[in-house]
Amino acid sequence: MTLPSLLPDPSANTEQSRLEAAEAAVRAYCGWHIAPVITEEMILDGSGSCTLQLPSLMVKEITAAVVDGVTLDAQTLEWSKSGFVRATGRWTNRLRGVRLTVKHGFDAAPDVVEIIRSVAARAGSSPAGITREQAGQVSITYATVAPGVAGGTVLMEHERAMLEPYRLTGRL
Repeated sequence: MTLPSLLPDPSANTEQSRLEAAEAAVRAYCGWHIAPVITEEMILDGSGSCTLQLPSLMVKEITAAVVDGVTLDAQTLEWSKSGFVRATGRWTNRLRGVRLTVKHGFDAAPDVVEIIRSVAARAGSSPAGITREQAGQVSITYATVAPGVAGGTVLMEHERAMLEPYRLTGRL
């Protein structure tokens, strides 16, 4: 059996595909989309406690809430921009028991955009994974993401450090 490819064109190694891969790596590392502001329906596991944590660090608005099939008045929810939500009483403890419509994300994140561009550029600088080329006295050494490894959409240590303010750590 042949599995379908995740890529629209597996032979393409375009700048756009590298940017998309780098963006996906950053979003996966951070645990959420970061920017821009979007309205998203979230289906979440209930916490069984008074507080529910959303996969967001920049909540702008909660416009709808359904818990265990019962619609709540979203205006009665107490929430913080950092993604904590309280309702009257306790949240359900059911898996996928909470459905919220949330407007969230940063308006812009230029530092994150620059990290994405840097990762994509590095991935494109040596798509074959070559670390060094030499012809006579002239040599080129490519940026490496690990000892002896060039290219790829790997986040470097300094990039991970720069992304820490955007990362959902220990929350979900």
